[in-house]
Amino acid sequence: MDIDRIVEEWKLLYELGIAISLTTDLKKLLHVVLTAVTIGDGLGFNRAAIFLYNRPNNTMDGVLGVAPDSIQEATTIWNSLRNLDIRGRMASWLLNEINIEAQLNSNFNKTISKSRISLQKDTIFKNINQKQAFVFDASNLGGDDQILRELNFEQFAFAPLISREQPIGAIVADNFYNKRPIEQDDITTLFLFANQSAIAIENLMSIETYKNMSKRLIEEQQNLIHQKHIFNLGRAVADITHEIKNALIGAIGFLDRARKISADSNPQVYQYLEIVKKELDRVYNLTLDINRYAKGQNRSVKKIFDLEKLILDTIEAIKNINSSNIQFITDLSEFAKYLYGDPDQIKQVLINLIKNSTEAIANKKDGLIKISTYKEDKFIVITVEDNGGGIDIKFLPYVFKPFYSTKTHGTGLGLSIVREIVQEHNGVISLDNFVGKGAKFIIKIPNLVEEEKNEKKDNGSG
Repeated sequence: MDIDRIVEEWKLLYELGIAISLTTDLKKLLHVVLTAVTIGDGLGFNRAAIFLYNRPNNTMDGVLGVAPDSIQEATTIWNSLRNLDIRGRMASWLLNEINIEAQLNSNFNKTISKSRISLQKDTIFKNINQKQAFVFDASNLGGDDQILRELNFEQFAFAPLISREQPIGAIVADNFYNKRPIEQDDITTLFLFANQSAIAIENLMSIETYKNMSKRLIEEQQNLIHQKHIFNLGRAVADITHEIKNALIGAIGFLDRARKISADSNPQVYQYLEIVKKELDRVYNLTLDINRYAKGQNRSVKKIFDLEKLILDTIEAIKNINSSNIQFITDLSEFAKYLYGDPDQIKQVLINLIKNSTEAIANKKDGLIKISTYKEDKFIVITVEDNGGGIDIKFLPYVFKPFYSTKTHGTGLGLSIVREIVQEHNGVISLDNFVGKGAKFIIKIPNLVEEEKNEKKDNGSG
């Protein structure tokens, strides 16, 4: 290499170093690095990609590729850059003029960014530990370098990214479009630039890791503060509702006596007292809901129980209380007969969902509620559906939110409590809504009964 070429190379590396040092965002830095590798006034390669070393997985993960998608696009870019003549202002151009959006949308980048290459297999990326750059051709590719074959890498440069004597990744570059042979001078310059880039990349990776850790710590701290507030609020609400409930029990008791006295002697007073009784019952039920929600589901007692019997008993109890003309249909699978969970809480789920359905079909002559159970993969599934016309689409985002109700007499806690109980059982609840037809709630709870049977078989016990 003659002296003039050496001077030009160092001037170039100096300008590129300025651009790298002034970049404070990791994603932008990667674009700056690869753009510098692929522009004519830079290192002059046609295509380039960065792979970063994923130490926990021992893989090389493709993170960015910069290249035109066709020879026509490449020619257009080269001509436009030639007309710009960015020599002497390379750093400014790299920092301010890169079309990052276009680079991300290239087919080359989409392929590179999806790739992951295991270093435990046959791959050229094992050379990241050798701390030097190489010129390879297609015959040097390992058996697991399929991504490079798909992108038609023939003769190409390979430069490891080394920072503090440790590999953090690699740059792969070639001259796919103009087929210009890669010389030793190209490799030397690329290796020097890769070393500059590696230090900057590792520094920004460390900063990003620190930022993510700080963000998680702040979020965890906020969650702890929030949980403490919720706990204190829940305890206060539970105490208040307990006192209200005690007062209501006494008031309802005396009211029942007054109703009995006035039933024959003064029918008009009896009617008024009936209205008062209904309203007090509503307030009492409201306090139960609020108290249950405030206390949460921490006192659950889980065991294997007969789910089928629980469902049938719950339906029978609701029939006795609700005298309206509602038809119940059941489709209970023998493969979902038993469930591991808290039977009292599951019964509460059924009551709340059935109550929701009875309110939806209250004004229908042919009101129908269907309850089904079946086994699906590792879950026991319970569904409760009705033909009440479904839920207005605008209300769907709020269905499971606490204290939200479209009913004038509702607490807005019924479905929220249902979700809390299902989550307490490590399950999920979803809604199939058919506007104008009906709604179907679907509950999936892990089939721990089946898992326990399988464990016993594996252990050789009966």
